[in-house]
Amino acid sequence: MTGKLGVAVIGCGKAGQAQLHWFARHPNSRIVALFDPLAEKGQQAAGAYNAASLSSWQAAVNYAGVDLVSLCGPESVRAEQAIFALDNGKHALCEKPFANTLADCDRMIEAAERNQRALLAYYNMRFHPVVHAVDEHIASIGRIYAARFSYTQFRTSLSWRHRIEQGGGVLKSQGVHAIDLALRWLGPVNTVSGEMAIIHGGREVEDFALVHLRMESGAIGEVYTAYTDRQPEEMRAQLQGNLGKLEFRLNPYLPERNGVWLKKQGAKRRIALRQASEMDPVYPGLMDCSQGAIKHVVDHLLAGRPSPLDGRAGRRSIEVVLAAYESQRRRTKIALPLRSFSLNSLADCFPRFAAGDETLTE
Repeated sequence: MTGKLGVAVIGCGKAGQAQLHWFARHPNSRIVALFDPLAEKGQQAAGAYNAASLSSWQAAVNYAGVDLVSLCGPESVRAEQAIFALDNGKHALCEKPFANTLADCDRMIEAAERNQRALLAYYNMRFHPVVHAVDEHIASIGRIYAARFSYTQFRTSLSWRHRIEQGGGVLKSQGVHAIDLALRWLGPVNTVSGEMAIIHGGREVEDFALVHLRMESGAIGEVYTAYTDRQPEEMRAQLQGNLGKLEFRLNPYLPERNGVWLKKQGAKRRIALRQASEMDPVYPGLMDCSQGAIKHVVDHLLAGRPSPLDGRAGRRSIEVVLAAYESQRRRTKIALPLRSFSLNSLADCFPRFAAGDETLTE
Protein backbone atom coordinates (compact mmCIF):
# COMPACT_ATOMS: atom_id res chain seq x y z
CA MET A 1 0.00 0.00 0.00
CA THR A 2 1.07 3.58 -0.62
CA GLY A 3 -0.14 6.82 0.92
CA LYS A 4 -2.27 7.08 4.03
CA LEU A 5 -4.42 4.25 5.34
CA GLY A 6 -8.11 5.16 4.99
CA VAL A 7 -10.09 4.05 8.05
CA ALA A 8 -13.79 3.45 8.68
CA VAL A 9 -14.88 3.03 12.31
CA ILE A 10 -18.09 1.11 13.04
CA GLY A 11 -19.37 2.03 16.50
CA CYS A 12 -18.58 5.35 18.14
CA GLY A 13 -18.90 4.41 21.80
CA LYS A 14 -15.99 4.60 24.25
CA ALA A 15 -13.89 1.99 22.42
CA GLY A 16 -14.55 3.67 19.08
CA GLN A 17 -13.76 7.12 20.48
CA ALA A 18 -10.42 5.91 21.82
CA GLN A 19 -9.49 4.43 18.45
CA LEU A 20 -10.61 7.54 16.59
CA HIS A 21 -8.36 9.69 18.77
CA TRP A 22 -5.27 7.64 17.92
CA PHE A 23 -6.06 7.00 14.25
CA ALA A 24 -6.42 10.78 13.83
CA ARG A 25 -2.96 11.31 15.37
CA HIS A 26 -1.11 8.73 13.31
CA PRO A 27 0.63 10.55 10.45
CA ASN A 28 -0.09 7.73 8.00
CA SER A 29 -3.79 7.14 8.61
CA ARG A 30 -6.90 9.20 7.99
CA ILE A 31 -10.46 8.68 9.21
CA VAL A 32 -12.70 8.49 6.17
CA ALA A 33 -16.09 7.18 7.30
CA LEU A 34 -18.06 6.43 10.48
CA PHE A 35 -21.22 4.62 11.48
CA ASP A 36 -23.07 4.41 14.77
CA PRO A 37 -26.65 3.13 15.21
CA LEU A 38 -27.30 6.34 17.16
CA ALA A 39 -27.12 8.74 14.23
CA GLU A 40 -26.40 11.79 16.39
CA LYS A 41 -23.37 10.12 17.95
CA GLY A 42 -22.02 9.20 14.52
CA GLN A 43 -22.60 12.71 13.21
CA GLN A 44 -20.82 14.30 16.17
CA ALA A 45 -17.79 12.07 15.68
CA ALA A 46 -17.81 12.71 11.94
CA GLY A 47 -17.78 16.45 12.55
CA ALA A 48 -14.89 16.16 14.99
CA TYR A 49 -12.76 14.14 12.57
CA ASN A 50 -13.88 15.59 9.23
CA ALA A 51 -15.27 12.24 8.09
CA ALA A 52 -18.49 11.05 6.50
CA SER A 53 -21.27 9.77 8.77
CA LEU A 54 -23.13 6.97 6.99
CA SER A 55 -26.62 5.60 7.52
CA SER A 56 -25.52 1.94 7.61
CA TRP A 57 -22.36 0.05 8.48
CA GLN A 58 -22.38 -1.51 5.00
CA ALA A 59 -22.25 1.95 3.46
CA ALA A 60 -19.34 2.90 5.73
CA VAL A 61 -17.42 -0.22 4.69
CA ASN A 62 -17.84 0.59 1.02
CA TYR A 63 -17.26 4.33 1.27
CA ALA A 64 -14.65 5.64 -1.15
CA GLY A 65 -11.11 5.59 0.19
CA VAL A 66 -11.63 3.05 2.97
CA ASP A 67 -8.79 0.52 3.37
CA LEU A 68 -9.38 -0.66 6.94
CA VAL A 69 -12.64 -1.18 8.82
CA SER A 70 -12.41 -1.09 12.62
CA LEU A 71 -15.30 -2.91 14.31
CA CYS A 72 -16.09 -1.40 17.71
CA GLY A 73 -19.76 -2.33 18.10
CA PRO A 74 -21.55 -5.33 19.64
CA GLU A 75 -19.91 -8.71 19.12
CA SER A 76 -23.23 -10.26 18.09
CA VAL A 77 -22.68 -8.79 14.60
CA ARG A 78 -18.87 -8.83 14.54
CA ALA A 79 -18.43 -11.90 12.34
CA GLU A 80 -21.00 -10.66 9.82
CA GLN A 81 -19.36 -7.24 9.64
CA ALA A 82 -15.80 -8.57 9.44
CA ILE A 83 -16.61 -11.04 6.67
CA PHE A 84 -18.51 -8.37 4.73
CA ALA A 85 -15.54 -6.00 5.01
CA LEU A 86 -13.03 -8.66 3.97
CA ASP A 87 -15.18 -9.82 1.05
CA ASN A 88 -15.33 -6.21 -0.12
CA GLY A 89 -11.55 -5.92 -0.19
CA LYS A 90 -10.99 -4.18 3.15
CA HIS A 91 -8.78 -5.12 6.08
CA ALA A 92 -10.69 -5.73 9.32
CA LEU A 93 -9.70 -4.78 12.89
CA CYS A 94 -11.88 -6.38 15.59
CA GLU A 95 -12.28 -5.02 19.10
CA LYS A 96 -12.37 -7.62 21.83
CA PRO A 97 -14.08 -9.97 22.23
CA PHE A 98 -13.16 -11.23 18.78
CA ALA A 99 -16.35 -13.18 17.92
CA ASN A 100 -19.13 -15.27 19.45
CA THR A 101 -18.09 -18.78 18.38
CA LEU A 102 -15.10 -20.66 17.03
CA ALA A 103 -17.10 -21.27 13.86
CA ASP A 104 -17.40 -17.48 13.48
CA CYS A 105 -13.65 -17.10 14.08
CA ASP A 106 -12.90 -19.73 11.45
CA ARG A 107 -15.21 -18.10 8.90
CA MET A 108 -13.52 -14.75 9.52
CA ILE A 109 -10.04 -16.24 9.17
CA GLU A 110 -11.04 -18.04 5.97
CA ALA A 111 -12.48 -14.82 4.54
CA ALA A 112 -9.20 -13.00 5.26
CA GLU A 113 -7.18 -15.73 3.54
CA ARG A 114 -9.59 -15.97 0.60
CA ASN A 115 -9.43 -12.23 -0.04
CA GLN A 116 -5.76 -11.80 0.90
CA ARG A 117 -6.63 -9.15 3.45
CA ALA A 118 -5.55 -8.73 7.07
CA LEU A 119 -7.80 -9.73 9.97
CA LEU A 120 -6.54 -8.25 13.24
CA ALA A 121 -7.51 -8.54 16.93
CA TYR A 122 -7.40 -5.34 18.99
CA TYR A 123 -5.63 -6.46 22.19
CA ASN A 124 -4.38 -2.99 23.04
CA MET A 125 -3.24 -3.88 26.58
CA ARG A 126 -0.28 -5.74 25.06
CA PHE A 127 1.16 -2.27 24.42
CA HIS A 128 0.66 -0.95 27.97
CA PRO A 129 3.73 0.25 29.93
CA VAL A 130 2.80 -2.24 32.69
CA VAL A 131 2.83 -5.14 30.21
CA HIS A 132 6.11 -3.93 28.70
CA ALA A 133 7.69 -3.88 32.16
CA VAL A 134 6.53 -7.44 32.83
CA ASP A 135 7.88 -8.49 29.41
CA GLU A 136 11.28 -7.02 30.27
CA HIS A 137 11.59 -8.72 33.67
CA ILE A 138 9.73 -11.99 33.32
CA ALA A 139 12.86 -13.99 32.49
CA SER A 140 14.34 -12.98 35.84
CA ILE A 141 11.75 -14.95 37.84
CA GLY A 142 12.66 -18.22 36.13
CA ARG A 143 10.16 -20.86 35.11
CA ILE A 144 6.60 -19.79 35.89
CA TYR A 145 4.59 -22.41 37.75
CA ALA A 146 1.53 -20.36 38.77
CA ALA A 147 -0.27 -17.15 37.82
CA ARG A 148 -3.34 -15.40 39.18
CA PHE A 149 -5.22 -12.69 37.31
CA SER A 150 -8.20 -10.65 38.46
CA TYR A 151 -10.05 -8.08 36.39
CA THR A 152 -13.07 -6.69 38.20
CA GLN A 153 -15.34 -3.72 38.61
CA PHE A 154 -18.72 -2.87 40.10
CA ARG A 155 -21.36 -2.29 37.42
CA THR A 156 -25.03 -2.01 38.36
CA SER A 157 -26.34 -0.91 34.97
CA LEU A 158 -28.00 -3.10 32.37
CA SER A 159 -27.27 -2.74 28.66
CA TRP A 160 -26.79 -4.70 25.43
CA ARG A 161 -23.64 -6.17 26.99
CA HIS A 162 -25.75 -8.25 29.35
CA ARG A 163 -27.99 -9.91 26.74
CA ILE A 164 -27.68 -13.52 25.67
CA GLU A 165 -27.25 -12.62 21.99
CA GLN A 166 -23.81 -11.17 22.80
CA GLY A 167 -22.58 -14.72 23.34
CA GLY A 168 -21.41 -14.29 26.92
CA GLY A 169 -20.85 -11.83 29.70
CA VAL A 170 -18.01 -10.52 31.84
CA LEU A 171 -15.55 -13.34 31.07
CA LYS A 172 -15.91 -12.79 27.33
CA SER A 173 -16.06 -9.02 27.43
CA GLN A 174 -13.59 -8.17 30.20
CA GLY A 175 -11.77 -11.30 31.31
CA VAL A 176 -10.56 -11.92 27.76
CA HIS A 177 -7.85 -9.28 28.35
CA ALA A 178 -6.47 -11.32 31.24
CA ILE A 179 -6.73 -14.53 29.20
CA ASP A 180 -4.77 -12.95 26.35
CA LEU A 181 -1.98 -11.96 28.75
CA ALA A 182 -2.00 -15.40 30.39
CA LEU A 183 -1.47 -16.97 26.97
CA ARG A 184 1.28 -14.44 26.27
CA TRP A 185 3.29 -15.29 29.38
CA LEU A 186 2.33 -18.90 30.16
CA GLY A 187 1.86 -20.37 26.67
CA PRO A 188 -0.86 -22.68 25.36
CA VAL A 189 -3.66 -24.07 27.54
CA ASN A 190 -4.17 -27.78 28.12
CA THR A 191 -7.39 -27.88 30.19
CA VAL A 192 -9.98 -25.34 31.35
CA SER A 193 -12.28 -25.45 34.36
CA GLY A 194 -14.87 -22.71 34.86
CA GLU A 195 -17.35 -21.64 37.53
CA MET A 196 -19.66 -18.70 36.93
CA ALA A 197 -23.00 -17.21 37.88
CA ILE A 198 -25.51 -14.45 37.22
CA ILE A 199 -25.71 -12.31 40.35
CA HIS A 200 -27.72 -9.35 39.00
CA GLY A 201 -31.20 -10.71 38.34
CA GLY A 202 -31.74 -8.58 35.23
CA ARG A 203 -28.79 -10.03 33.34
CA GLU A 204 -28.91 -12.95 30.91
CA VAL A 205 -25.18 -13.78 30.92
CA GLU A 206 -22.59 -14.23 33.65
CA ASP A 207 -21.41 -11.26 35.69
CA PHE A 208 -19.09 -13.34 37.91
CA ALA A 209 -16.58 -15.96 36.75
CA LEU A 210 -13.65 -17.93 38.16
CA VAL A 211 -11.61 -19.96 35.67
CA HIS A 212 -8.70 -22.34 36.26
CA LEU A 213 -6.22 -23.13 33.50
CA ARG A 214 -3.71 -25.97 33.29
CA MET A 215 -1.09 -24.90 30.79
CA GLU A 216 0.86 -27.21 28.49
CA SER A 217 3.98 -26.13 30.39
CA GLY A 218 2.51 -27.56 33.59
CA ALA A 219 1.83 -24.10 35.07
CA ILE A 220 -1.50 -23.40 36.71
CA GLY A 221 -3.40 -20.19 35.96
CA GLU A 222 -6.43 -18.56 37.54
CA VAL A 223 -8.62 -15.82 36.06
CA TYR A 224 -11.22 -14.10 38.25
CA THR A 225 -13.44 -11.51 36.63
CA ALA A 226 -16.66 -9.83 37.75
CA TYR A 227 -19.02 -6.91 37.37
CA THR A 228 -20.04 -7.51 40.99
CA ASP A 229 -16.85 -6.66 42.89
CA ARG A 230 -17.28 -3.43 44.83
CA GLN A 231 -14.14 -1.67 43.70
CA PRO A 232 -13.10 0.54 40.77
CA GLU A 233 -12.28 -1.25 37.52
CA GLU A 234 -8.78 -2.71 37.70
CA MET A 235 -6.66 -5.68 36.59
CA ARG A 236 -4.23 -7.29 39.01
CA ALA A 237 -1.91 -10.24 38.58
CA GLN A 238 0.74 -12.32 40.29
CA LEU A 239 3.24 -14.42 38.33
CA GLN A 240 5.11 -17.00 40.43
CA GLY A 241 8.43 -18.36 39.17
CA ASN A 242 11.00 -20.64 40.72
CA LEU A 243 13.40 -17.68 41.01
CA GLY A 244 11.01 -14.90 42.02
CA LYS A 245 7.63 -13.25 41.67
CA LEU A 246 6.15 -10.43 39.60
CA GLU A 247 3.06 -8.50 40.63
CA PHE A 248 1.26 -5.83 38.66
CA ARG A 249 -1.72 -3.51 38.81
CA LEU A 250 -3.31 -1.99 35.69
CA ASN A 251 -6.10 0.55 36.07
CA PRO A 252 -7.85 1.79 32.89
CA TYR A 253 -8.82 5.14 34.45
CA LEU A 254 -6.28 5.99 37.17
CA PRO A 255 -2.69 6.00 35.86
CA GLU A 256 -1.30 6.59 39.34
CA ARG A 257 -2.56 3.11 40.28
CA ASN A 258 -0.46 1.40 37.60
CA GLY A 259 2.58 -0.45 38.84
CA VAL A 260 4.84 -3.52 38.59
CA TRP A 261 6.76 -5.07 41.50
CA LEU A 262 9.53 -7.68 41.47
CA LYS A 263 10.15 -9.93 44.49
CA LYS A 264 13.44 -11.85 44.66
CA GLN A 265 15.65 -13.09 47.48
CA GLY A 266 13.50 -11.56 50.18
CA ALA A 267 13.48 -8.06 48.65
CA LYS A 268 10.68 -6.26 46.82
CA ARG A 269 11.20 -3.36 44.43
CA ARG A 270 8.97 -1.32 42.20
CA ILE A 271 9.92 -1.34 38.54
CA ALA A 272 9.92 2.00 36.75
CA LEU A 273 7.38 2.24 33.93
CA ARG A 274 8.16 3.97 30.65
CA GLN A 275 6.52 7.36 30.36
CA ALA A 276 3.55 7.77 28.03
CA SER A 277 4.05 10.12 25.11
CA GLU A 278 0.40 11.20 25.42
CA MET A 279 -2.31 10.06 27.81
CA ASP A 280 -5.43 8.45 26.40
CA PRO A 281 -8.37 10.91 26.67
CA VAL A 282 -10.99 8.16 27.08
CA TYR A 283 -9.07 5.72 29.30
CA PRO A 284 -6.32 7.75 31.04
CA GLY A 285 -5.07 4.69 32.92
CA LEU A 286 -4.33 2.94 29.65
CA MET A 287 -1.79 5.74 29.11
CA ASP A 288 -0.61 5.39 25.50
CA CYS A 289 -1.24 1.68 24.94
CA SER A 290 -3.96 2.36 22.36
CA GLN A 291 -1.54 4.63 20.54
CA GLY A 292 0.87 1.68 20.41
CA ALA A 293 -1.83 -0.67 19.18
CA ILE A 294 -2.96 1.71 16.44
CA LYS A 295 0.64 2.36 15.40
CA HIS A 296 1.22 -1.39 15.19
CA VAL A 297 -1.88 -1.86 13.01
CA VAL A 298 -1.20 1.05 10.64
CA ASP A 299 2.52 0.36 10.27
CA HIS A 300 2.04 -3.37 9.63
CA LEU A 301 -0.72 -2.84 7.07
CA LEU A 302 1.16 -0.15 5.16
CA ALA A 303 4.31 -2.29 5.12
CA GLY A 304 2.39 -5.44 4.17
CA ARG A 305 3.83 -7.33 7.16
CA PRO A 306 1.93 -10.07 9.01
CA SER A 307 1.00 -9.23 12.59
CA PRO A 308 1.02 -11.45 15.70
CA LEU A 309 -2.35 -9.87 16.49
CA ASP A 310 -4.04 -11.80 13.69
CA GLY A 311 -7.28 -13.75 13.57
CA ARG A 312 -5.71 -16.78 15.19
CA ALA A 313 -4.68 -14.68 18.21
CA GLY A 314 -8.29 -13.58 18.54
CA ARG A 315 -9.50 -17.16 18.20
CA ARG A 316 -7.18 -18.51 20.91
CA SER A 317 -8.69 -16.33 23.63
CA ILE A 318 -12.26 -17.04 22.53
CA GLU A 319 -11.54 -20.79 22.65
CA VAL A 320 -10.56 -20.49 26.32
CA VAL A 321 -13.70 -18.45 27.11
CA LEU A 322 -16.01 -20.96 25.41
CA ALA A 323 -14.23 -23.89 27.05
CA ALA A 324 -14.90 -22.24 30.43
CA TYR A 325 -18.59 -21.92 29.54
CA GLU A 326 -18.73 -25.54 28.44
CA SER A 327 -16.97 -26.57 31.66
CA GLN A 328 -19.67 -24.86 33.72
CA ARG A 329 -22.43 -26.46 31.64
CA ARG A 330 -20.96 -29.97 31.84
CA ARG A 331 -19.45 -29.56 35.33
CA THR A 332 -16.10 -30.96 34.30
CA LYS A 333 -12.69 -29.94 32.98
CA ILE A 334 -12.54 -29.33 29.25
CA ALA A 335 -9.47 -30.30 27.24
CA LEU A 336 -8.31 -28.11 24.37
CA PRO A 337 -8.71 -27.98 21.46
CA LEU A 338 -12.42 -27.42 22.10
CA ARG A 339 -14.27 -29.98 19.99
CA SER A 340 -17.71 -28.40 19.92
CA PHE A 341 -19.73 -25.57 21.39
CA SER A 342 -23.26 -24.52 20.51
CA LEU A 343 -24.83 -21.16 21.22
CA ASN A 344 -28.10 -23.06 21.61
CA SER A 345 -26.81 -24.32 24.97
CA LEU A 346 -25.45 -20.94 26.09
CA ALA A 347 -28.21 -20.23 28.61
CA ASP A 348 -27.34 -23.48 30.41
CA CYS A 349 -23.82 -22.16 31.06
CA PHE A 350 -24.90 -19.39 33.42
CA PRO A 351 -26.66 -20.55 36.61
CA ARG A 352 -28.42 -17.84 38.57
CA PHE A 353 -27.23 -17.17 42.07
CA ALA A 354 -30.83 -16.69 43.22
CA ALA A 355 -34.21 -17.35 41.66
CA GLY A 356 -35.59 -13.86 42.18
CA ASP A 357 -34.94 -10.55 40.46
CA GLU A 358 -32.16 -9.31 42.71
CA THR A 359 -30.31 -6.22 41.59
CA LEU A 360 -26.93 -4.87 42.64
CA THR A 361 -27.00 -1.82 44.90
CA GLU A 362 -24.27 0.24 46.53
